[in-house]
Amino acid sequence: MSNLRAQRALVNLGRNIKQARLARRLAMLDLAERASVSEKTIQRLERGDSGVGIGKLAGVLAALGQPDALAEILRIEEDAVGLSLAVDAIPKRGISYVKRGDARAPDSRHEADDDDEGVGF
Repeated sequence: MSNLRAQRALVNLGRNIKQARLARRLAMLDLAERASVSEKTIQRLERGDSGVGIGKLAGVLAALGQPDALAEILRIEEDAVGLSLAVDAIPKRGISYVKRGDARAPDSRHEADDDDEGVGF
């Protein structure tokens, strides 16, 4: 894998999987049987091997009691970059009034001339 950050993330994920397995006092073989994968797959996951399929990862997470963990990785509600880009994509234009002859309709920059009470919306 050429992306160093991605490789580090996989190594950290592998470390977390190992810690979760050990906290549950499961041997690699026991976790492998529960997840319907080989013991070698568990070893590869715990090392951060990028070649392990996502389906196998999902099975291991489910066997560890975390079946929704994969779906929680990139939740749209918590994706700051995605939300920022979505806000930036909102059109910046709004409704404006066009000057027609001598009569001018008020806009956000001008107050109406007939507002005697000092309240404006």
